[in-house]
Amino acid sequence: MPSLAISALVLPTAALALVLPPLLQLEASGHYYTSGPLWPPFRWLSEHLLATQPSRLTRLLDSMVSSKQREAILYCDDAFPGLFAAVGLSLIGYCLTSVAIAKTKDVFLARGFKGRDLLKNNPDQIPESLGLPTAAVYMALLFLFIPFRYFSSRLQGIYKTGDDWEGRMDGRGGFPHHELASFLSALLSFLSAIVLGFLDDVFDIRWRYKLPIPIISSIPLLMVYYAGGGGTSVVVPGWPGVLRQWIGSSILELGPLYYLYMSLLSTFCTNSINILAGINGVEVGQALIISVSLCLNDVLYLDSRAGVAGSRSSKELLRRHLLSLYLVLPLTGVCLALLSWNRYPARVFVGDTFCYFAGMVFSTVGILGHFSKTVLLFFVPQIFNFLLSCPQLFGLVPNPRHRVPRFHAPTNSLYPSIQYFASGDKAQDDRLPNTSTKPLRPASVVSTLILKLLSFLRLVQLEFYDDHKRRIKSTTNLTILNAILVLRGVRHRPTTHPDEKPFTGPHISEYGLWLHTMLIQVAGSCLAFAIRYWLASVVFP
Repeated sequence: MPSLAISALVLPTAALALVLPPLLQLEASGHYYTSGPLWPPFRWLSEHLLATQPSRLTRLLDSMVSSKQREAILYCDDAFPGLFAAVGLSLIGYCLTSVAIAKTKDVFLARGFKGRDLLKNNPDQIPESLGLPTAAVYMALLFLFIPFRYFSSRLQGIYKTGDDWEGRMDGRGGFPHHELASFLSALLSFLSAIVLGFLDDVFDIRWRYKLPIPIISSIPLLMVYYAGGGGTSVVVPGWPGVLRQWIGSSILELGPLYYLYMSLLSTFCTNSINILAGINGVEVGQALIISVSLCLNDVLYLDSRAGVAGSRSSKELLRRHLLSLYLVLPLTGVCLALLSWNRYPARVFVGDTFCYFAGMVFSTVGILGHFSKTVLLFFVPQIFNFLLSCPQLFGLVPNPRHRVPRFHAPTNSLYPSIQYFASGDKAQDDRLPNTSTKPLRPASVVSTLILKLLSFLRLVQLEFYDDHKRRIKSTTNLTILNAILVLRGVRHRPTTHPDEKPFTGPHISEYGLWLHTMLIQVAGSCLAFAIRYWLASVVFP
């Protein structure tokens, strides 16, 4: 749970960010007092705080902020509506998530949601699926955000009486209907991802069944994208020039294929975080870095002069990236709290629930913000991990249930885990360890070529049956975590005595491997910014 000092700093700041801008807007609107019929509690509150001139509200605000501070807050709230509320709710989300995990972890443990840490000697069970209360807090924050953003004292006709009510199906004039529809469709997709993740935690759904579900969950997003006139064309790179000559245009219209791409984006983002897992804090850490990177990318488009000549942003770009911040800022807050519980040594496990809902948030931001390609750039480590894992995911290499590195207790170090191939000699094959669900088989020609290429790139460690290195005996499991260990020089060494160290090379602890992975994620974000804001201007002149 957050310390008393952190709570004493965070909660008042969050309360001010939530309450102060609406109160200042209410006072500045001049419509805060109505003499018509009101519900008695509201009438008493209106007469007590707002009826006098100057009102008690004005005197209260004068005691809290100066006139210059008031003007600055009103200016920022007008230029970036809802941003103060998103910041305030993200701070509250940090505290609420910490409290929620502390209060529910024992309940999850008692209900059987538990697991043993494979990279520790500690036999104690650890609560699992704590991504569910994290996701619940996140969803509550987004629901609370709606009135702060979309109920405004500046909205026309907000103070009309019941006699003036029209009840029009197309809604109130001047209201951002499409933005609210986009926001609500995002909530619907998040809820479906949370349900899928929790069902996976409970029933351990097989990959062939759960892969199509994010595609169905993305349908509300795609419909809102279509209703908003979202484009389905892509810019053809100007380099090499032969591409545009071959296509005959600088713009390529993809039509329905673009919608297929966006639905597949939701599937990839939802599962990519789940694939890059296995050590304490790695799922939450990568989600936190991607979330912060998206926030920084959004901030680049926050220009109060949007739409004016010389501005770095247009009004439409400003609205898109504000919507992104509405969704990503609260995620940053809850991820930061969850990381404090899941970091090494983990006190809770996040489960598939967190991986699915966090991935759906990122894909939703990319689709609704119309910058899905930029979002993919921040997934460079996940894309690399997926491509590296493809030979195992598609059956070319035996695929065990757990591909995490192995733990050596005497040195508190990790070393790459191994997957064996059959030799063709049944007696010899029966002595080989088999962690996959299928019988061992010899490496095929395609598998051999792929694994030798990966070995040349120092991403895997191979062992051969023959001196000519034609028949592969074993390979390290194809994950980025094992690849990091191999790149650092950690080599698996078969041993016959239990006291012998089963690896050679440097000693890298689980926390050290987590730091390596997070540095790669940060480097991936830096590369994404370089591609998006430097290389893109070269390739797409």
